[in-house]
Amino acid sequence: MSSIITAVETFGLSADMGMTGEGPTARRKRVRNDPRMRRAMVEAHTLLTDAWAGDRVATLRVNEAITTSDLFKSAAGEVFDRELLASYEAQPTQWTKFARRTTVRNFKPKYLRELLAGSAALPLVPEHTNYPEAKADLRESHLTVKKFGEQFGYTFEARINDEIGELQIVPGSWANKARYTEDDAAIAMLADPITGAPNAAFFNATNQNLGTGALTAARLQAALEALSQKRDPSGRLLRSGPLQLVVGPALMFTAERIMNTSEIRTQDNGNGTTTVQTTIESNPFRGKVSLTVLDNLPGNAWFIIPAPSAPRPAFYVGFLAGYETPDMRYKADQGNSLGGGSLSADAGSFDDDTIYYRVRHIVGAATGDPKFTYASDGA
Repeated sequence: MSSIITAVETFGLSADMGMTGEGPTARRKRVRNDPRMRRAMVEAHTLLTDAWAGDRVATLRVNEAITTSDLFKSAAGEVFDRELLASYEAQPTQWTKFARRTTVRNFKPKYLRELLAGSAALPLVPEHTNYPEAKADLRESHLTVKKFGEQFGYTFEARINDEIGELQIVPGSWANKARYTEDDAAIAMLADPITGAPNAAFFNATNQNLGTGALTAARLQAALEALSQKRDPSGRLLRSGPLQLVVGPALMFTAERIMNTSEIRTQDNGNGTTTVQTTIESNPFRGKVSLTVLDNLPGNAWFIIPAPSAPRPAFYVGFLAGYETPDMRYKADQGNSLGGGSLSADAGSFDDDTIYYRVRHIVGAATGDPKFTYASDGA
């Protein structure tokens, strides 16, 4: 009887669900410390820039080098990757306005066990007495990162036609998409990304942080007053840290009128006479709450949440350690020549003559502490 030996497919993961192999952070550090590769990258960047600018000779040299020089292919790939990273870091984001950044070691859930950090002071420790153990909040949420990505095909025909400009749009396009992926993950923790309705799993009666009504100065004041009365289990008032009013573009002007008015005038003739008294006061919201407008938040709902730096953040965005930025590479499935020996990856795919580039980005989001949060559906 013949035996069949099968290998376990690990899908690039170690036993503890961590990524195996060299990640983009380690690879970029290694390349940066290699003088030969740095010189090759400078030369590749100059040649590619000239080709993209329309230099015919540079285009021919790129097409020759990319099919004959392994060093040039590697250096050109690093140039694309550096442009991707530069564009990624320059791309503005929305999630950093309301969520705290964190990292995880692997794809397993990372539990966010919040400590009761809002008490007024540390407990007294009498002489010859053990230090008391910090009490953990009963609420436990967890964050799990996920893998996102896509491929781009640079066709054999495009290379023959010297349409090398197609490659120029890849790094910038993927940088934008990576940032949008982060924003989409975070906004889903706050609200429905289509309607803008508050996330019912976080804003609900159990958490005592859901209301109704359009955004007005009176409703904003009532919500802030309610949040200022939050207490810990011992009865002490908790300190929220900096709070922010979060709205989408539909409520931007309404919110700015409420927050930026320099003075408020009220008239009162409730004393039973015909005399009308006018009272002038400064805007009471100044210094109490900041305004944050999220470009990707639809609808008329409005939110009060802690700033990301506050002691009890309401939302987290997580990245896999060593893989915090997008990772770009190309696929080498060109096969072998009939005469023997491998072909250049840029000879085209064995299946359809296309040269495939791929981007991978690993990110996740989770809710945190609901204590100092409030949401209104805006109805």
